[in-house]
Amino acid sequence: MIDYITTIKVEIFSLSPLSIGDKDQEPLIYDEGKTAYLPATGIAGAFKAYLKFIGKDYKKLFGDQDKEGKSEMSSVIVKDSFAKIINYDRRSGVSISDKYGSNENNKKFERNYLQKGMKFELEFEIQASKNDMEELKNMLYICLKALDKGIIRFGGSKSCGLGIFKVKKVLEDDYDLTELKDLTKYLNNIEDKYDATSEVMGIKLDNHYVNFTVKGELSTPLIIKGAEKLDSNDVDDRSIGLKLFNNKIEYFIPGSSFKGVLRSRAERIANYFDSLDEAKEMFGELKEGRDNILSRVFVTESAIEEEKESRYNRIKIDRFTGGVRHTALMNDIPVKGKTQFDVMYRKKGNKRIDDYSIGLITLALRDLATENLTLGGKDNIGRGRFRADTMKIDDGDSMIDIDFKNMFISNTGRLNEYVRAVKSLTEEEGGDD
Repeated sequence: MIDYITTIKVEIFSLSPLSIGDKDQEPLIYDEGKTAYLPATGIAGAFKAYLKFIGKDYKKLFGDQDKEGKSEMSSVIVKDSFAKIINYDRRSGVSISDKYGSNENNKKFERNYLQKGMKFELEFEIQASKNDMEELKNMLYICLKALDKGIIRFGGSKSCGLGIFKVKKVLEDDYDLTELKDLTKYLNNIEDKYDATSEVMGIKLDNHYVNFTVKGELSTPLIIKGAEKLDSNDVDDRSIGLKLFNNKIEYFIPGSSFKGVLRSRAERIANYFDSLDEAKEMFGELKEGRDNILSRVFVTESAIEEEKESRYNRIKIDRFTGGVRHTALMNDIPVKGKTQFDVMYRKKGNKRIDDYSIGLITLALRDLATENLTLGGKDNIGRGRFRADTMKIDDGDSMIDIDFKNMFISNTGRLNEYVRAVKSLTEEEGGDD
């Protein structure tokens, strides 16, 4: 019996570009391109999937339908959300061959994303008995905390750093329908909201994720090309960045570029230890005729701070004669500066596989941190090297600190346990997959 209603309004702020598109991969927009559209189905689907993953009774909140057609009614109404569009972010990309590690022919694409900085308002209405209300509201608040932590993300390319939001404010209003005063308030849409932001922020999430943080600086210039520009007065190539309102360019390393490099090195290490299939499964895999495997590795986009631009003039060399190719002068503007890489690994629940995965990510990040792995293009002329100062690994139970400058490692026993798991995975027999 429904005798209690709680309405919840949540103000959220996008920290990364948003990819919610139609069948042509163009952003969902409204009001002649002035307003972004965040469908209620996407919000509810993301929350429902997270509750299912952490073992909560998601059916009680969002309902469900089994294979026989029996359905369980949802207890929550989710509304579509809208936000004023700040700008669009157009990016180029290429498909990479798993076999050769190079770009595939005729597989270049360009996509439009909604630029970060948009403010959405999420609206929920929970209808339940008074006895069930606290449990249902708590499940929704757990989802909001996971959204604020970047665990729940909206839209496409979530594992590559898109769709990340910050929860700014949570307002709650309760109506006891057995009381005439509350019933009248609800029917007349009279609000008397309580600020529940601190309540949501105070929730402690279960330990299902491992976080890696690597801080340092680009030791050589970096160039990751953006979409093609038609300005004949500009340089041929410029590293990707967002142009702000004051005409300043905010440079960054796209999550897709970083994750691609991380995956390539992790699979190379895994191949050496004869565990390539496990590494591919960890990063997600498309399988013809079978269910696709979702990635358990999530990254964020890395802003480049204290950036320094330099203009380079170059020439093309004729491969046949070894001499200069005439009328082929090129110039580009790469960038240097400080940056930070964040990686989040979602545990599978199998200690053997999870220790292996954490160890594999650690080894790949070590290669990046020690300038043995390059980012972006033109690495053959020394571009894209990164030198780390520190790396932190937080598995929820313990913290591992690695100081590359002072050659210091805390909790070496735990770190060695993860690294040994990479080597010993294929040597062990049995165990759950």
